[in-house]
Amino acid sequence: GSSDVKELVPELYSLPEALVNSNGVPLGKKQNGAELGDVKLPPWTKGDPVNFVRLMREALESEHVSTHLDGWIDLIFGYQQRGPEAKEAHNCFHPLTYEGGVDWDRLEDQTEREAVAAQIDNFGQTPVQLFRKKHPRRDPLPEGGAAHLLQAPAQLRPHTMPPLAPGPLV
Repeated sequence: GSSDVKELVPELYSLPEALVNSNGVPLGKKQNGAELGDVKLPPWTKGDPVNFVRLMREALESEHVSTHLDGWIDLIFGYQQRGPEAKEAHNCFHPLTYEGGVDWDRLEDQTEREAVAAQIDNFGQTPVQLFRKKHPRRDPLPEGGAAHLLQAPAQLRPHTMPPLAPGPLV
């Protein structure tokens, strides 16, 4: 559903052991009564957790993902995080998850304060919005990829960032 949020944790890209219940820890049962155990891997992994992690990392580090990273930045830290742009991108979360979404001074009832704090602890917070305009797309790598820069260091250019001002960057 729209309130169901999934996170791809770093272990999916680095730790095949996280996908296997090798110690037989009781993880509970499904609604149909079946015991939970190892993670059920998609067919493209051929049932191999090491292959799963390798393919996930290859995908994450691919030129396609790198070239389209601007879209992710727009959703998580940028202009599509809040407001009409977020709604249009189906990127809206519970108001309590946003920075400034809770006025703690107005929550006088201790039970309500604890309930709000528990919700934030359990469901997390949306990161601080850093950008108000569309993030620029990265130029594709030159023919030969990243190694090209090592073979032609004269093409490297220094780049400095201006100091961060308070509030979102525009």
